[in-house]
Amino acid sequence: MTPPNFKLFYLIVFFFSFVSSTKTEQCIARKYDQESIVCVCNATYCDLIEPTTVDQLAGNVARHYISTIEGRRLEPATLHFSTETLNISDAIYFQVNENATYQQILGFGGAMTDSAAINIDSLSESAQQLLLSAYYSPEGIEYSFLRTPIGSSDFSTHYYSLDDSVNDTTLEYFNLTKEDYSLKIPNIKRVQSLSSGKVKLFTTAWSAPDWMKNIQTNGLSSLKPKYYQLWADYYIKYLDAYAAEDIHFWGLTPQNEPDHGHLYYEGFNSMGWSADQQLDWVVANLGPALEKNGYSELELMVLDDQRVYLANWVETIFKNETAKNFTSGVAIHWYLDSFSGSNHLDAAHEAFPDKFLLYTEACIIHAYGQLPVYLGSWSRGESYMSSIIEVTNHWVTGWVDWNLALDLDGGPNWAKNTVDSPIIVNATADEFYKQPMFYALAHFSKFVPPGSVHIGLETENNSNSIENVAFFTEDGIKVIILQNKGFIDQQVVIRDAKKGDVLVEVPARNYNFDERSGKRTFFTLMKYDIIQEVDENKFTKTEIAAMEGIFASWMVMRLAVIANCFQHIHSVLPVNEEAAIHMLPAAANADEPDDPPPVDANPQLVPSMEPQPSPSTAN
Repeated sequence: MTPPNFKLFYLIVFFFSFVSSTKTEQCIARKYDQESIVCVCNATYCDLIEPTTVDQLAGNVARHYISTIEGRRLEPATLHFSTETLNISDAIYFQVNENATYQQILGFGGAMTDSAAINIDSLSESAQQLLLSAYYSPEGIEYSFLRTPIGSSDFSTHYYSLDDSVNDTTLEYFNLTKEDYSLKIPNIKRVQSLSSGKVKLFTTAWSAPDWMKNIQTNGLSSLKPKYYQLWADYYIKYLDAYAAEDIHFWGLTPQNEPDHGHLYYEGFNSMGWSADQQLDWVVANLGPALEKNGYSELELMVLDDQRVYLANWVETIFKNETAKNFTSGVAIHWYLDSFSGSNHLDAAHEAFPDKFLLYTEACIIHAYGQLPVYLGSWSRGESYMSSIIEVTNHWVTGWVDWNLALDLDGGPNWAKNTVDSPIIVNATADEFYKQPMFYALAHFSKFVPPGSVHIGLETENNSNSIENVAFFTEDGIKVIILQNKGFIDQQVVIRDAKKGDVLVEVPARNYNFDERSGKRTFFTLMKYDIIQEVDENKFTKTEIAAMEGIFASWMVMRLAVIANCFQHIHSVLPVNEEAAIHMLPAAANADEPDDPPPVDANPQLVPSMEPQPSPSTAN
């Protein structure tokens, strides 16, 4: 794949800088008891972003965007390429190689669950519009994907399906529910309007109606084989019902997290499938039903589950020629990535290069005894950035977050499986809070639009301290995203054969040992024809240990259940994953971070921080 022959421009994004264009509405910052701030939006104000134009990038320049843990967000600066070769001792050099091209990007996005829609609708009409605009409008971060469940998920107020009439074997009583008509459909239409119809909508089911399932006493469940065709017809009924509302889907998956009902159960909506079972259903029922009813153009993605299962599922399903013809790609969730190397993404692509890889769910899950939502958590944004950089370097075409918006308690969730979200809604104050996770996603969604191509970014002296990825957009703009996870400040030289060299200062992740010791992480976005940068953060050692333990603690619980079912997946996992399951980490003993202070129900919308100097005048 050859990039288009456009005049070259640059954008550089360093972790944690946050991307933007030359004009931005400033973030109204508010600090809670976390590493960083949230940006406060209400019915009359929100920090939106004007699109970057090619004219703004003309000449021998790069745009560099800066956000800091202290509260700067999306502040632009201009860097100039040197006509002379830069030779700086101890600098890390990156050579942009636009001739090395990889996957084309499909996009980035989030999910319109019942809970997300409830929280959006809890705001005033004007605040609702600003929230959706922050995600999907040209002045926002321009998400290009939207996922929505068929029926309920755990992020609903109750458990339901679209046909709870027992033994309704003709689906006579199948109907969309009030959640569809009053929550999801109106908000999906608003998203489509804001994005001028460019959003790719996809769906899946968490469970069939209970009367269609075999349900064990331990909660594990599966579809009764006699209902295989009926369940395919149920999908068609859903697609038809949404089409009648003028909502048309780009894609779907056969099942959300099939391992949840097959290998372990966490107490919420699920239905289990093995790869062989799903192969049989897709080949004999779902695929033919989609084709027969005019939905053969939909992108059908298999798995929709953890990367640890990837090898077995693609091998089982894509080696069947009929299934291969019905399917387009693989949907992947991020929750077990620490226990399955990114080499499995490479292997899946190499084995089946015509099938795209797309991350379709991610969120921050809290450990027992800890709060689901930490307003202003910088480390959670850092986790998002690390994941996206990693997987897009290994053939993944996009990354879709979970709930677009949740409340201050990380819900509602009928199963009490509350989590964090890039936007948190405070309905009492008619406000919503844009978290560091939101701006981490903005690095990609705003500046790496669909159709961009992952290109080469080569170095000989990085030692993996600077996470990095580069793209070439359809408008001829090169976008470079970097994250410094080392322990020293680092000078970085970006070297381009056509533009020359440009120097970027990348602050370190340092551990100091004073009262508020901390780490500084730096993300930068550089866009060539641009650069962006973020200077980072300060925690106590206790906070650092606690936050690092949040994910590990949850993993202990989840993997322990998988380990109990290990005999079922022994043949699926390569040796290194088997070892990972046997050697479960010890539960974290770190102290929990202090609870954030109560949220003021009616705070004044005023900046809580002094204006920061511009990048060109800062010391």
